[in-house]
Amino acid sequence: MAKVSVVVAMYNAQAWLQRFVVALQNQELDDFEVLMIDDASTDGSAAMVEAVAATDPRFRLIRLSVNSGAGVARNKGIVEATGETICFADPDDLLPERSLEVRYEAYKRYNAVVRACHDEIDGNGSIRNHEKRPAKLPEVFSPADEAARVGVAPFLCAHWTWLFPKSLLHRYAILNGEGMRTAEDIVLLNRLFFHVTRMVWIPDTVYYWMKQKDSLSTTRYSAEHYANYFQCCDIFYTEAKRHKRIELADAFFDDYLSVYPAHLISQAVQGISTEADARQVITAMTSVAERHNVFQRRLPALQKNPTRNAGIQRLWAVLQSKATSSLAKLVESQHMFTRLVQERQFEAIRTLGWNQQVSFDRLDQKARLLRARYLFCDNPPEERFLQNGTPFQPAHTKNRTVYTGRNFTILERILWLPLTGEDNVRYALTVGGLNAGLAHRLSEVQAAFAPAPLDDRAFPPDIRALRHLARSSVMQKKFCNAWMFIDKDTEADDNAEHLYRWVLRNHPKLNAWFVLNRNSHDWKRLESEGFRLVPHGEMEYFALHLNCTHLISSQMDQYIFRPLNECYTSDFVKPRFVCLPHGVTKDDVSDWFNSIPFDLFVAATQDEARSITADQSRYIMSEKEVRLGGFPRYDNWLVPVERENIIFIMPTWRADLVGEWDGKGQRRAKNPHFYSSKFVQMWKGLFDDPRMKQLLTQHSYRVVFFAHPCFEDYIEDMPFPDFVEKRSKRYGSMIDIMRKSKVMITDFSSVAYDMAYMRKPVVYYQYENKSDFTRSQRWVSGYIDYETMGFGPVCRDKDALFAALTDAVRADGVMPEVYQNRAENTFAYHDARCCERAFNFIIEASQPFNAKLQR
Repeated sequence: MAKVSVVVAMYNAQAWLQRFVVALQNQELDDFEVLMIDDASTDGSAAMVEAVAATDPRFRLIRLSVNSGAGVARNKGIVEATGETICFADPDDLLPERSLEVRYEAYKRYNAVVRACHDEIDGNGSIRNHEKRPAKLPEVFSPADEAARVGVAPFLCAHWTWLFPKSLLHRYAILNGEGMRTAEDIVLLNRLFFHVTRMVWIPDTVYYWMKQKDSLSTTRYSAEHYANYFQCCDIFYTEAKRHKRIELADAFFDDYLSVYPAHLISQAVQGISTEADARQVITAMTSVAERHNVFQRRLPALQKNPTRNAGIQRLWAVLQSKATSSLAKLVESQHMFTRLVQERQFEAIRTLGWNQQVSFDRLDQKARLLRARYLFCDNPPEERFLQNGTPFQPAHTKNRTVYTGRNFTILERILWLPLTGEDNVRYALTVGGLNAGLAHRLSEVQAAFAPAPLDDRAFPPDIRALRHLARSSVMQKKFCNAWMFIDKDTEADDNAEHLYRWVLRNHPKLNAWFVLNRNSHDWKRLESEGFRLVPHGEMEYFALHLNCTHLISSQMDQYIFRPLNECYTSDFVKPRFVCLPHGVTKDDVSDWFNSIPFDLFVAATQDEARSITADQSRYIMSEKEVRLGGFPRYDNWLVPVERENIIFIMPTWRADLVGEWDGKGQRRAKNPHFYSSKFVQMWKGLFDDPRMKQLLTQHSYRVVFFAHPCFEDYIEDMPFPDFVEKRSKRYGSMIDIMRKSKVMITDFSSVAYDMAYMRKPVVYYQYENKSDFTRSQRWVSGYIDYETMGFGPVCRDKDALFAALTDAVRADGVMPEVYQNRAENTFAYHDARCCERAFNFIIEASQPFNAKLQR
């Protein structure tokens, strides 16, 4: 009798069989049998196994005449197995060499069912998820006794990491589910759960779950897949009732209600799941709840504390929803569920004081600063950062607001720790008296954050060609220590262009390149100035991105800082991302900014910098990343120019009016409803008002309507009178027109700050209030109060606008004193040295931090 029987359900597995067989033949335990149950494969799988069995008698092929599913195949293996113990494996996965050895040793030592751990492996070979043994489990235990503390789900999954005594399965007739699309293995664990009185969970990784694009375990779920999972809940309820542990079945059902509706929503977003799928899944969930009287039993507790069973609360919300669409009901419930889960997590942190888990998530290699983060309630615990036992101060700290609840606040503590000593220095951090997980030298920390090498042999041919080009001696020499500047892929004339021009003039030896679409209206202009241009989207551009040390841009869309799929390029060192933002940040866009890997962010105003870096703000950025220096384009505002009688009008963009975006560049699809929008009709109504033409004629003024770049494709067909000069950046520099203009009208645009820098009159025409505007932009209202902090009068209707505009025209482009004083208090600098400061910030941020001993 073999020590272990490995049961393998096999269907059309020819592509993976060779490596799978080799992994088994390399096992340190050699006393095993492998039952390969061929589920009527149509490829060469059976023939391959026959060939292996001819030379290795441990392998045995068992054929099923009709394709019957994995459950039937595995059950055949259970019946046919002759080994002392049984484990399962899938032929597209892999087993480490000690997989069978460590499990069998644990089985013999403890006389217990064995559970171990697994790694989830991406197609590129990297570990997507590493399973760990739940904390504080006894050495030997009963799952039913421990499930109330660690949860039921860990004992009802990952069947390939288990080792079962064959006698136990046979005694209670424990088999896999049959006739199912998925989860047949979970049925086996459902039926086994209450019969396991002795179990040991070892920390060893015994299985590699290979999550490849074409693997057997990569599945797009249909409604039937989801129904199979809730069928497992039904079976577990039956078992739990028999053993008088119904509360464990409620917990298991709650787990599945937490996971699978969200999974379906994700598939629906991708166009995979449909309204019909959502309807069937709601029916499957509801039938389990009704059959086992879940709501009658749980509703009183849910009404007292809905966070305790957030999944069951979600199903109740679905059934109470007034939405006509099943998908809409699931989406509504997802929002509620997310909030409940968050509240539950935060209540736990409130109880402990902090979450007692510190993450070290970012290393600034140049500055030699390591970022540590953890959550706490109201007040942070005691912290000690040590270098060889000597206390040091963190370089930067911040308390970021994460959640405000009833009578308490959850904050995130952010520490930038200086690793500035020699490599014999060992760094340590304790929080609340506990070791935070840092006990390393600099070289060890650097190794942990170093890009892991990739095997690109299976990558697409164009990706392999790009990687080869980027690593060629020609490209590495050309782009050695390169600084890459880009405004937008489609146009320039923003902060990156102006800083590049300054660098070209003041630091000509710097290896600086400017990126722009070859078809851009700015290409010839910059080329004639001597800019070293690289065409956006072409191979040379990607090679530059993969080799440059600094990426400097006025934009922060993903196509700017992450133009390539990182699964193909993660072994390249990322450039330092320097953002010279297009506009002043005045609304709360922390949800967006927190997803961007800023290394340096140059702010223009004191309020802006303070709103981002201050304690209790919602931004992850601190004074480590943010510098106050003004935008490079501001230097142009102080260059003398002859002013003209121009009223410059530039409203901001509207998120609800732009067309669909593919995420790859600045261009968006046309919105067919744009011209009928309230936005267009409001500006048309202003120009059609006879007072506008009368004012222009009386004072010999022109009016220029300048389209936001996202709206420039619409400018030609704007339904405005002929006297309105319709412009966009494709007709020339916005900066040139603004410098010549005497008055500006805008709604909420941050371009008003540019006019204020020049001390020119601004008039705000806000036909909607600030809260409505920020809501339409999907932002959160920020610190700006236009009435008390703006640079001109705020007008809600045309009468007020024409009165304010008449005053501004009569003032001949001179800003009233009250607004001049506001401008003086807003900008930290009013000189022509913004480019110089930005350049110095970049240099300084790339130097090692000068740590100081804690006093």
